[in-house]
Amino acid sequence: MTTVDPRPETSVPPAPSAGGTPAKSTALQVIPRQPKDTRPAWDPFTIAGVAMGLVVVLLGGFIGYLAVASDLQQARTQRQLFDRISDSLYNDTAPIGGDIEEGTPVAVLEIPSIDLRQVVVEGTTANELRGGPGHLRNTSLPGGFGNSVLMGKSWTYGAPFGRIDTLKPGHRIYVTTQQGDFTYLVREKKHIRNGSDDAISPGGAHQLTLVTADSWWRPRGRTVVVADLQGEFQLAERGRTRTIREDEKGTGGESGVGIGLLLWAQALVLVVAVAAWALRRYDRRVTLLLGVPITAAVLWSLYDTAARLLPATL
Repeated sequence: MTTVDPRPETSVPPAPSAGGTPAKSTALQVIPRQPKDTRPAWDPFTIAGVAMGLVVVLLGGFIGYLAVASDLQQARTQRQLFDRISDSLYNDTAPIGGDIEEGTPVAVLEIPSIDLRQVVVEGTTANELRGGPGHLRNTSLPGGFGNSVLMGKSWTYGAPFGRIDTLKPGHRIYVTTQQGDFTYLVREKKHIRNGSDDAISPGGAHQLTLVTADSWWRPRGRTVVVADLQGEFQLAERGRTRTIREDEKGTGGESGVGIGLLLWAQALVLVVAVAAWALRRYDRRVTLLLGVPITAAVLWSLYDTAARLLPATL
């Protein structure tokens, strides 16, 4: 009969060698193997997560561009426009009618109740309104005969008309042109839907009409403030246009920028791909030093082009 010793096995240390040091064990030491991760480094879930993260970062950056960077850009443009119109008013060369080139400063608009002082340029396309309020080309200049229509942005690029919905009857509006200083009193505020253009027609009483988008989230119409001229109107030079393009009504974005947006998006993908490849092969400090400014410039151009697609008065 076989007897089993119930005591646990104990390892006996190797006997010391003649020099007093333990002898090396001849037993093989087995190291357990770690389980191997068979998941690929770039599985579909990882790719989807990275793509979603990039989209969120890009959208966040675009909102930041509209909320902060566009304001700085508009402020810089206004300083340049103030210099231009100051020189033209001093030299008696500011336009008083006729066919005026788009982008030309034509008036200084002041509304003390909402702390507004802006230079008005000729033209109401999305490109012109990025620099400040614009004057609708087929209407009279401020202080002139009939309806003078000014459009401005409500949220982006300094939002010069972002607070006109707070104007009340009796509030004063001051306009300075080459023909003099004019005062308007607010008569009413109203809302019109896109496609209803009666408020921006050139005829009617001698008034000033301010127009902007009715919402920053999803504009479906326009907020309109109408003010009556106090005192006599001034006659303007003949030659004013009677027709305007669809992109001058303030309801749409700048035409023809879709292709530019696609090209800048492709440029951004290419720059990011090249930067990622360079980071794996070359010194990271040098790659970042060269890649970050290029990526920032392409990203700025992408945001700038995308902003042109927004409604002109947003």
